[in-house]
Amino acid sequence: MPYIKSGDGRREVLQRGEPALLAGELNYQIFYYVKHLPEYHHSIDVEGQIKQYVKQFLGEKPNYQRYNDMTGALIRCYVEIKRRFNLEADILLEIAGSYDDEIAKYEDLKCLENQDVE
Repeated sequence: MPYIKSGDGRREVLQRGEPALLAGELNYQIFYYVKHLPEYHHSIDVEGQIKQYVKQFLGEKPNYQRYNDMTGALIRCYVEIKRRFNLEADILLEIAGSYDDEIAKYEDLKCLENQDVE
């Protein structure tokens, strides 16, 4: 679990929902959001909010590093939520998996542009 240093303003920026710049920030942002969900969170669009964080992180032109960082952040956040709160946060794995087709298309394009691994 990445810990964003307090005192430099990044925590507050992420807590307000501004885009995460690094994978650790995305992990922090999602973890913070889930940790502070009210008990009655069933009426809140949790999936939609997390997808918004991911979309902001990926930006307009995602690249391999962004896809990889996003996937890793979601998986590690899932593990930490389960470990610390004993909560099943399968939605994080589902969101990561929802990008499989998009990532595959990106990989195919780059394979054509740069040639396949020999």
